[in-house]
Amino acid sequence: MTPKDLHGALLDSLLELAWRQWSALGVAGIRVASESVVDPEALLVATMSIGRWDARLFDEVLDWVVANNTIVDAARLRRLARDSAEEQQRLVAVVSHLASEGEKRVGLKRVETDLISREEGVDYGTQPLFHSSRSVPENWVPEDEVFAGVGFSRSAPELRGMSQQPDTSNPACLRFKARALVGLGARAEVLSYLWTHEWAHGRLIAQRGAYNQSPVAGYLTALCNARLAEKRVDGRRTEYRLTEELRGLGTPTPHYVAWDAVWPALAVVAQALDSTTSLSDEALWSRLATSLDTARKGLAAEGFAVHVPDLTGWALRGPSGLEAMVREIADRARELGE
Repeated sequence: MTPKDLHGALLDSLLELAWRQWSALGVAGIRVASESVVDPEALLVATMSIGRWDARLFDEVLDWVVANNTIVDAARLRRLARDSAEEQQRLVAVVSHLASEGEKRVGLKRVETDLISREEGVDYGTQPLFHSSRSVPENWVPEDEVFAGVGFSRSAPELRGMSQQPDTSNPACLRFKARALVGLGARAEVLSYLWTHEWAHGRLIAQRGAYNQSPVAGYLTALCNARLAEKRVDGRRTEYRLTEELRGLGTPTPHYVAWDAVWPALAVVAQALDSTTSLSDEALWSRLATSLDTARKGLAAEGFAVHVPDLTGWALRGPSGLEAMVREIADRARELGE
């Protein structure tokens, strides 16, 4: 299988996963994920990369963010986006701008200002937003000025207004159930994590939630003081779990996946195989090997658990091992989309 064919197979799997997760959150779609809890902010950042291969997905997601901007955790989105590729950061900024236009969403406006440079003379260049747009079509229409301002050419998006709010009875929307109960922020992340784990310690909850330890620790203490959670000491760690009554609010319990670590890793692997570049097959295989090593920790993260072996000497053995790894990743992504 050529790198181009492998890229197509992986991309199909990732786009299917993204469609299912977004459909679970209320994007107009047919196939809906329900088995694993969705991380909306991590998914949004990832869609700014893989969604460039599917214009319909990209614009349906934009429609959803505009319609549901009040339930997007802007502070969390900003933190997750900072660790993404520079092009993804610019697109997250544009989506945040469009979602907060005319709205008093200070948080989303901060996402925009934090992620892109407003310095005079900054030239982002120009490239097609969607990878299928490699030449200017005969029926050319004026490009959107907002996207053009950060270096991407596309026509103005036509939002259909068909997005719905997340259905919190779907286990995949567990985070939105927490946000409905306690609002946006660290508290919702604490509840989401404790609903999906028997015991957990504050540092890990803070890491997965992309929040500082201080607000997480404060809420855990408040839950214990109110006798809504209990704690135990395990070596040097203090672990917490919710009372049975409070745990019941999080049922049915979905499968937990650390999407904040997994989605960036998936995007890195997919980008490495991008065959629209002028690289040779040999160069693409080499780039894939490097990306798999870079993405090793994310792919092995909780709930995804794909182990990347030592790839030293792969060139002598041939690319079959790399191909097998990508197939395993694609299969796992497809499995978790169900």
